[in-house]
Amino acid sequence: MGEPLHNDVIYVAVNQDVRESKSTLLWTLKTFPAKKVCLLHVHIPSSLNSSSCVLDESEINSIQELILKNSYDSLHKYRDICTNKGVKEEDVDISLISGYDVGEGIVELIYQNNIKKLVMGAAADPHYSRGMSITSIKAEYVSQHAPHCCKMWFICKGELIKTREGSFGLGNQSDSRKPSRGRGRGGDDHTDDSEIMRDPHVAADGFTYEEKEIRTWLNGGNDKSPITGARLAHRHLTPNYTLRSLIKDWLHLHPNYKH
Repeated sequence: MGEPLHNDVIYVAVNQDVRESKSTLLWTLKTFPAKKVCLLHVHIPSSLNSSSCVLDESEINSIQELILKNSYDSLHKYRDICTNKGVKEEDVDISLISGYDVGEGIVELIYQNNIKKLVMGAAADPHYSRGMSITSIKAEYVSQHAPHCCKMWFICKGELIKTREGSFGLGNQSDSRKPSRGRGRGGDDHTDDSEIMRDPHVAADGFTYEEKEIRTWLNGGNDKSPITGARLAHRHLTPNYTLRSLIKDWLHLHPNYKH
């Protein structure tokens, strides 16, 4: 028997590959008699740039547009699954965000949409086993970093793996986590919690740095990751909009903090 949601929207995080999230969506539609469904998707753009390959800017833009189109095509297929199960087309919404980390992107969408109920995968279906726990890194990240007011169900191969209960007390705003500063020049850890990034950027190693710090590192002739020591594929930096938004939200909740 389904769990009553009254008139609430149920949010479902889905991957670009429909085969990976179809069972999670079907579980949601079977379990919850929701009148409205919202599909959440984190679009991962290509990391190509004109300085690291032979393609020019227009060709790279064309590739980016094609990848984005593929994401929307997948979301439309998920929408068709919903309508085939009796959900009205106008009651299926889509919420998409671009980023380089799926876990961070989902957390950002939870904040943006004030999500109270979310269903997502606990692991890839082939990894299902009885008594299993969450094995997906992105699912574990969301479970740990999403606001406590959001209740979550984690699914694998159409089976419920874990439920994270939501709490709706007045003290929930204090659960908003203070963003960490991350690592800057020379790979040194900044463990002083009083410091917050001003302009977080993602480097070729996939780590987020303060933009000024990492540029100083790169302009100093360094071509290796400050954290891993591996050679960087390129020197291009990408703004981390997800973290930037989280920082903005945290500062809004802590107006006395001197940034």
